[in-house]
Amino acid sequence: MKTFLTVGDLARTFGLDVQTLHYYDSIGLFQPVYRDPKTKYRKYRFDQIYQLASIRYLRKMGYSLEDIQKYLDSRSPDDTLQLLNQRSEELKREWAQLMRVDNAIRRKIEFVDQRRAQIRLDTVETQWFPERRYIPIGSEEILYLEDSFYFYPTIAFYEGDLKYFGAYLYAPLDRPDAQDAGVHAEGASIIAAGHYLVGYHKGPYETIKSRIAQMRASHPELKLGTRVINFNIIDQFLERNSAHYITEIQIPLETEA
Repeated sequence: MKTFLTVGDLARTFGLDVQTLHYYDSIGLFQPVYRDPKTKYRKYRFDQIYQLASIRYLRKMGYSLEDIQKYLDSRSPDDTLQLLNQRSEELKREWAQLMRVDNAIRRKIEFVDQRRAQIRLDTVETQWFPERRYIPIGSEEILYLEDSFYFYPTIAFYEGDLKYFGAYLYAPLDRPDAQDAGVHAEGASIIAAGHYLVGYHKGPYETIKSRIAQMRASHPELKLGTRVINFNIIDQFLERNSAHYITEIQIPLETEA
């Protein structure tokens, strides 16, 4: 058994870069017991591997180097168990958050897959929809600050000169868990059940209003509401060319909206 280890020995033993060990040395976290004054070569006692193992252990649990230094300076069984309990609670919260994000991502995948299969660009027709829910976001000025914008399908509401946004809490109707807690998010708003005039727009968002006008003109016999609901199906997250964006446009029939 070696009495001393080089920085290369430790790097190989722990699967670390030599530069990482050099950095640990520079910040005083893990330093060699001997440094050659001429060559600057570092030498570590064999029993220092236990300290490095502790550092690696805490890094794998997600602790910062600053927190690890504090822990190493005041290590005791009671302190360590308290630290582990705290980290366990943090990981549970992080896991719950990750599962919520994963649930939102999976719903978005299902939404896009379902809607893509139904797209008929040249068709304008009335359809009935059940009550649907969404997370209100607000104006475009705050759109990109909201996490829900990135994880859920986006809805753009047009009403006169107003334009505001929401994050659609998509719930597949043929799934037993369609009405789970994820759909009934706190603060969710409702899109009323009823009949809607439905059509599609292919192209950039800036040209959607002309398509809405075409849809209204195509059915002059219908009394349509002033609000228009646009569901982004193929958007900037899925397609780099805005000419290929696809939006589903829904205009409520006023008699049932």
